[in-house]
Amino acid sequence: MDNLHRPLAPISAAAWEDIEEEGRRTLRRYLGARRVVDLVGPEGYDHSSVNLGHIQSIKSGFDGVAMAQRAVLPLVEFKVPFTLNRGEIDNVARGAQDSDWQPVKDAALKLATAENLMVFEGLKSAGIEGMRPLSSNKPVPMPEDDDDIPEAVARAVDTLREVGVQGPYALILGDDVFTRITGGSDEGYPVMKHIRSLLDRDVIWCPGLTGGIALTLRGGDFQLHLGLDTAIGYDSHSADEVVLYLLETAAFKLQTTEALVSLPS
Repeated sequence: MDNLHRPLAPISAAAWEDIEEEGRRTLRRYLGARRVVDLVGPEGYDHSSVNLGHIQSIKSGFDGVAMAQRAVLPLVEFKVPFTLNRGEIDNVARGAQDSDWQPVKDAALKLATAENLMVFEGLKSAGIEGMRPLSSNKPVPMPEDDDDIPEAVARAVDTLREVGVQGPYALILGDDVFTRITGGSDEGYPVMKHIRSLLDRDVIWCPGLTGGIALTLRGGDFQLHLGLDTAIGYDSHSADEVVLYLLETAAFKLQTTEALVSLPS
């Protein structure tokens, strides 16, 4: 994409490959929301909105002429700058395989967290409503006692069945609960194994989320629309540093309000 200005960066092809691979690997680990939604796109950087299929009547001002405005959901542009040391970049051309790309990983975590929270909690400033605020099912509080978590998950899954939402069912957890259950035990039986036995898919860890969400993976309920999928662009450089950025455009749309149950902590 031309507006990424990558040809202006003092970065070799080999270094670009290393930087991009580090970014891809980190994003795959942290983009938890993408594992439970339908991805639509990417449609390109010039794609600016999602057609909602509705209209809203507006004042016409012309005799005998009715007017309505098409409803659309604008995409949000996410941009996360980061700075790399030029020495680390140049070392790749010398054959180094241990350059420090930690700033790339830090930026990827920030972007992934923002995307995850847009999907699950919404982004009020952009008019995007997330899964939790729109869910029509009563929340099931996440227990403080780790041994009680499997029972809460079972109640959430039962709720989905009772409202006619078919599986497969999955559970997505934030850092707080995921860390607790990976080390806990339920009278000698690991809590994580107990929870997995209640689901059709594995438990998914999602940075940025608190508590958990039980939901269906049947498809058609949650849509993440991508304009530009995550790309790396060039901003500026000095004798010692190169400033790059991660760029993405996206919007989330919930299609079925009963397709999830929140487990807030």
